[in-house]
Amino acid sequence: MGRISLTHVFILALLFSVISMIAKVEAQKRCTEVLSPSSCLLAECKQECFQKYPSGVGQCVQSGGTPLQPTYECLCVYNCPL
Repeated sequence: MGRISLTHVFILALLFSVISMIAKVEAQKRCTEVLSPSSCLLAECKQECFQKYPSGVGQCVQSGGTPLQPTYECLCVYNCPL
């Protein structure tokens, strides 16, 4: 009864790992900024986003238009300042 089994140790280690991972995920908040609301060329969008925010990733996302002629904007996703 006073013995700690290997299973108990494994469960405690797993629980500790999950809790520490949750803390890290919550610390990595992401922010977004629309850099070009009316048009988007992917290469330019990526470059502009990276120049403005070194941790940023630029991507073209649909912002409206019609199903036959959608419009896209340049969305920059980056790590929020602390």
